Amino acid sequence: MAKSDTQNPSTQGQSSSSRSGQSSSQGGKIDNVLYDVVTVLHEKSKGLEAYDKYDRDLQNHNEVKQIFDEIRRNDEQAVQRLQECLGQLVGQGSQQNRAA
Repeated sequence: MAKSDTQNPSTQGQSSSSRSGQSSSQGGKIDNVLYDVVTVLHEKSKGLEAYDKYDRDLQNHNEVKQIFDEIRRNDEQAVQRLQECLGQLVGQGSQQNRAA
């Protein structure tokens, strides 16, 4: 297992080459970091959608609802930061493709 795979639980069981082997629209390969950011962003976004259901379930459980609300805010902030990072990574890739 590649070193980066042991540090990233979202990619366990995938080799470094299978993660970076995805073709981009430019015909190149997707960088591992870009893949990881997109994957975590996707999973966090799915989790945020689930909070709506959880919120309905917790109508009479104020303490648990407060905890879930706090987690949701943290996840929303993480998604926002990941979106910013994604924009930077995509921008870097575009600049590198133009330079090549």
